[in-house]
Amino acid sequence: QCEQSHLMREHEDVQERTTLRYEERITELHSIIAELNKKIDRLQGTTIREEDEYSELRSELSQSQQEVNEDSRSMDQNSVSVPENQSTMVTADVDNCSDLNSELQRVLTGLENVVCGRKKSSCSLSVAEVDRHIEQLTTASEHCDLAIKTVEEIEGVLGRDLYPNLSEERSRWEKELAGLREENESLTAMLCSKEEELNRTKATMNAVREERDRLRRRVRELQTRLQSVQATGPSSPSRLTSANRPINPSTGELSTSSSSNDIPIAKIAERVKLSKTRSESSSSDRPVLGSEISSIGVSSTVAEHLAHSLQDCSNIQEIFQTLYSHGSAISESKIREFEVETERLNSRIEHLKSQNDLLTITLEECKSNAERMSMLVGKYESNATALRLALQYSEQCIEAYELLLALAESEQSLILGQFRAAGVGSVGDQTGDENITQMLKRAHDCRKTAENAAKALLMKLDGSCGGAYAVTGCSVQPWESLSSNSHTSTTSSTASSCDTEFTKEDEQRLKDYIQQLKNDRAAVKLTVLELESIHIDPLSYDVKPRGDSQRLDLENAVLMQELMAMKEEMAELKAQLYLLEKEKKALELKLSTREAQEQAYLVHIEHLKSEVEEQKEQRMRSLSSTSSGSKDKLGKECSDGTAAPLTLAELRPYTESELTAELTNALRREKKLKARVQELVSALERLTKSSEIRHQQSAEFVNDLKRANSNLVAAYEKAKKKHQNKLKKLESQMMAMVERHETQVRMLKQRIALLEEENSRPHTNETSL
Repeated sequence: QCEQSHLMREHEDVQERTTLRYEERITELHSIIAELNKKIDRLQGTTIREEDEYSELRSELSQSQQEVNEDSRSMDQNSVSVPENQSTMVTADVDNCSDLNSELQRVLTGLENVVCGRKKSSCSLSVAEVDRHIEQLTTASEHCDLAIKTVEEIEGVLGRDLYPNLSEERSRWEKELAGLREENESLTAMLCSKEEELNRTKATMNAVREERDRLRRRVRELQTRLQSVQATGPSSPSRLTSANRPINPSTGELSTSSSSNDIPIAKIAERVKLSKTRSESSSSDRPVLGSEISSIGVSSTVAEHLAHSLQDCSNIQEIFQTLYSHGSAISESKIREFEVETERLNSRIEHLKSQNDLLTITLEECKSNAERMSMLVGKYESNATALRLALQYSEQCIEAYELLLALAESEQSLILGQFRAAGVGSVGDQTGDENITQMLKRAHDCRKTAENAAKALLMKLDGSCGGAYAVTGCSVQPWESLSSNSHTSTTSSTASSCDTEFTKEDEQRLKDYIQQLKNDRAAVKLTVLELESIHIDPLSYDVKPRGDSQRLDLENAVLMQELMAMKEEMAELKAQLYLLEKEKKALELKLSTREAQEQAYLVHIEHLKSEVEEQKEQRMRSLSSTSSGSKDKLGKECSDGTAAPLTLAELRPYTESELTAELTNALRREKKLKARVQELVSALERLTKSSEIRHQQSAEFVNDLKRANSNLVAAYEKAKKKHQNKLKKLESQMMAMVERHETQVRMLKQRIALLEEENSRPHTNETSL
């Protein structure tokens, strides 16, 4: 049972080493698959961009339908040739991807053949029979396809046994591949539909061109007829007869009822042809003249204005412009407002587009960074696996060296005991003989223990390495002792196996195993990758242009985004300026109305003053007319231009009722005048207060605009600094990516050089992972 458990442990160790090898192989395949997925994503991105360009070209074609230029056919041919060139570029990218995969397969096959060749050459050093067998296998291993198929079958078996998730991942990859193929087919079908739509658009454009040519011919005919009618206009009134019939206004045909009221109209209206009519008596067409218009009751002024307008217009375009100028047009302020709003919205759209482009570039950078991190994690896993294998090989080498050291020490102690027993360098007494006997016994025991341990290690190495260095006649069969047909006990079989001597050939086998472990450890160390350092190495010239182009693309995107933001701010400021100008005009208009009201109020005050003076004069006249004695005196005083105040002696002839009535009237008028003056004063105060409030509001609005402008400037500076920091970060990330790419290329070159150097060596003992 001990031997069975020991052999089970050895079998488990073998399986664990094999598992580690295939884990490393699977990790490398994962990194290759990540690179291929990156290539597929890049191809999908280029396909999407080509579809966008194709849709833009189609929109340009649809816009060019409304143009009347004769050179549009050459533009159509160019627009058709562009997507064809793009499709050829896509197929070239796909061919390049397939070439990359075939080249990768070829390199992997070559490396496997080289490693197998080194293994076979190392095996030829040990046994001749194994050498002949390996030569036969070497001739058969030239068929690379069969060897690759065998390796794939082994990987499939081990993957099903050890990694049940590997089949799921493979099925998932196959589903993704099928989905990509379906997407490719859908894109091809979409491209065919776009081509059909382009052909339909071409047919529509041809129809539009034909319609345009027909309309041009029609316009030329109308212009020639108009010129001929204007040339033959003066002689046309002589052809008029009394049998002229009026025109039906709704249909334009001649009416059967004649009219006898002939209204004279201007001569210029008679010379203009307005429309073509059909005569019932004759099949020939003739123009409708001014007298026929007058016969149906049309005003002569209207006809004359129509004639002037038609005579001033030389072609249809001028007629349309004249009709538009006579019609209702939008005010200039509304047009200006629409233009400002349109400019603001266009600038906003461009700003959003630039932000979208910048975010797209940033997203691509983040995706590349994530892919780089995934590849770096794969490298770390590969390095960890390789270091575990190297550590295991080192432990086995240390164990073998310890056994060799124990064998050498036991052999030395045995030789020393034999020398003591022979009497070399010692005095022969009884105690000395007993010590020598014990020394020899201990030496034999140590030797036997060391040999047993060495045999156990050889059995373990034979089981793990496949018996490549086994000597003929010394093969170990560990399951022989566990057979049910054996008639000996476990202890006797173990003792018999331990009684066999440990020969020099076994010691040489142990040394060969040590050498093999060293070679395996060296081969595993070759797979360890150098990880990226934080320092920037000098870059090669083939990597710099790509980094410069990426940096320039990012700088262009950032600059475009800043430019669109400035355009948007400029449009916003223009809109605010337009609103301020509009408000300023409104305030100026209100101010002018206030000034006009002020002038009106001043004139009204002067008029009221004049009325007050007139009433005073009337009262004075009425008072002077009552007294006849004072009339001459008052007349003299009035003739002198001085109005003397009334004295008590002059007022004595008036009655009390008359004086009371006069006084009450004067007081009533005075109160009315005071009330009106008070109303005017209050109205003036209200106007001054409202004007002051409006001035204060305008000043506050200007201050708010200044503060908003300062805030915008500060926000712009902050955004500028933020963009500069982002640009610096992106540049550092780009330089780090370039440096990592350079490091990977350098490591791959070193590995290729090492593999070539080891392949050129005649006898090296190495095994493949």
